[in-house]
Amino acid sequence: MRNYVRILLAAIGSCTLAFTSQAQSPAFSKSAVEAAVKETAVLIRKHYVFADQGEKIAAHLLEKYKAGAFDKTTAWQGFDTVATRILRSFSHDGHLYIRCSPEKVRNIRAMEESMKKQPSLPPGVDEFFYGPEAAAINYGFAEVSVLPGNIGYIRLSQVCISSASLPVLYAAMEFVGRTKALVLDFRNNGGGGSDTGAVIESYFLPPHMPLLSFYSRTGKVTTDSTVSWLKQGSYKQPLYILVNKGTASAAEAIPFVLQAHNRAIVAGQPSAGGANHNVLRPLNDALYISISEEAPQLPGTARSWEHTGVQPDIVTAPGEELSTVLQRLRGK
Repeated sequence: MRNYVRILLAAIGSCTLAFTSQAQSPAFSKSAVEAAVKETAVLIRKHYVFADQGEKIAAHLLEKYKAGAFDKTTAWQGFDTVATRILRSFSHDGHLYIRCSPEKVRNIRAMEESMKKQPSLPPGVDEFFYGPEAAAINYGFAEVSVLPGNIGYIRLSQVCISSASLPVLYAAMEFVGRTKALVLDFRNNGGGGSDTGAVIESYFLPPHMPLLSFYSRTGKVTTDSTVSWLKQGSYKQPLYILVNKGTASAAEAIPFVLQAHNRAIVAGQPSAGGANHNVLRPLNDALYISISEEAPQLPGTARSWEHTGVQPDIVTAPGEELSTVLQRLRGK
């Protein structure tokens, strides 16, 4: 598994130290709005994962601008809301959006300059995986328990798999390793990723199994597979995964592939439907844009969870996902 937010500013936290002064937004004017809209169209046309769709999205944005969609905006904070609504309503791509943050724009630009000198981050540098905030939330492992009836339960608040979090993952899987069934709870998990491969999936599928192929607009295709270096044995018992509309991005990838290989039963409501990988790029001194630049699919197919979300095998009312699964398991 990959980091589903391929931010050019991967080490954003470490870069902010260079900008301790209050970041100021650039002047807002009609000409600045026009320039921001045109730059947005240029970047989408240049980078969007599907070139033909990117052309249509850019053209739609320009049409809306000419029709006066931005005439009532008076600040960049309002501009980003209007622009995002236009982009998403046409593309239905949750990873396509614009945000106003002068400080983050500065950091993105700083990282762009840094990456010209060193294209990839050294191991252990990425703040998302190795920073203090990741450790403070226990790398997303919010709850691990054995429920009555010897049913394992792991709730992940985000996906944050790295060499730093592997000991936590190992401990969690060791704790539930002798249960008669396991429930993975991905409800309201907005995603994240892994910089050490598809580790979670590897507990439930054979080594070296292709999971997802990632397509870029250049035609480059790379495939993620399960790993073979786990220190623990695989989990053989029944697996249930809980999802809801707050389950997004990398948190959708895991139930998607395990369901596709008939290894997990998914319960809940359809997930958010954000499959594509995104990169953050500056538009001006106030705005940055997130653009989908890779699209994952099951190898040899066109199947993805983009737009549609992961469809549950067991549909439940919101809030009844866990109780429904437990009732099913305890009834066996």
